Amino acid sequence: MICHMDVNNSMSEKCQCAENAETRATVKFYCKTCSSVIDKIQIKKPLKAGAIAAVLAYGGSQFIDYAITDNRYPLDVEYAVLEACASSYNKPMAYRDYGEKRELCLCAMEDTMNEISYVRFKVDESGFLEAFENNVQSCK
Repeated sequence: MICHMDVNNSMSEKCQCAENAETRATVKFYCKTCSSVIDKIQIKKPLKAGAIAAVLAYGGSQFIDYAITDNRYPLDVEYAVLEACASSYNKPMAYRDYGEKRELCLCAMEDTMNEISYVRFKVDESGFLEAFENNVQSCK
């Protein structure tokens, strides 16, 4: 192997023995007490790149899953909004009508949670209520 310094003054090695030279990385596990090598694993370059890609893909998918689907409000807030929506009629109503109203409120709540985050809800409650009312109309 021939070593040379690159632009950033860091040591790098290039193998000039063959065009398709195989590169490997070695991971060694040491005993904390006596510092002897307990186990040694060799990793080939394609496997290392695949492992890094898999870890990045998994991390990215977890972030996307959190960012897109984790739009729930605290349970007590969701319950209070849904209860206020479903119980906001001054006269007695038939159970069937109450069920339809509850479904309408659930639809509006889901759409509003997708539109307005809980952090924004805490800052601008009137904006939340306006969006909720608009979503009630669109869910009809």
